[in-house]
Amino acid sequence: MHVAPSGPATAPPSEPVWIGEPDLLKSVAQGLRRVREAQGGPDIVSSGRVRSLEITPGEAVLTMHLGGGHCGSAQVLAELAFDVLREHLPDTDLYLRHERSAGCPNP
Repeated sequence: MHVAPSGPATAPPSEPVWIGEPDLLKSVAQGLRRVREAQGGPDIVSSGRVRSLEITPGEAVLTMHLGGGHCGSAQVLAELAFDVLREHLPDTDLYLRHERSAGCPNP
């Protein structure tokens, strides 16, 4: 798993930014919608955790907001999201970018 540098936190868009081939994006987005927040909460797309997904030939970058709540929970969500990328995008360099917030003391 590659972790790309994170950028400054911004307000979540009403819908994530999706860049890439539409059918592939639809497939990956459906997979990400199966990843649920803790204790039966909404999926990570509906909750605003997924900020963007850019898929280009040979590379994919998923940007998530992981601040707020328990850091262990955020780590679990990130790993589950990364599993979705691995499942849908084999043989692709995958990057997970996250926005930092004051909710997690670890850099």
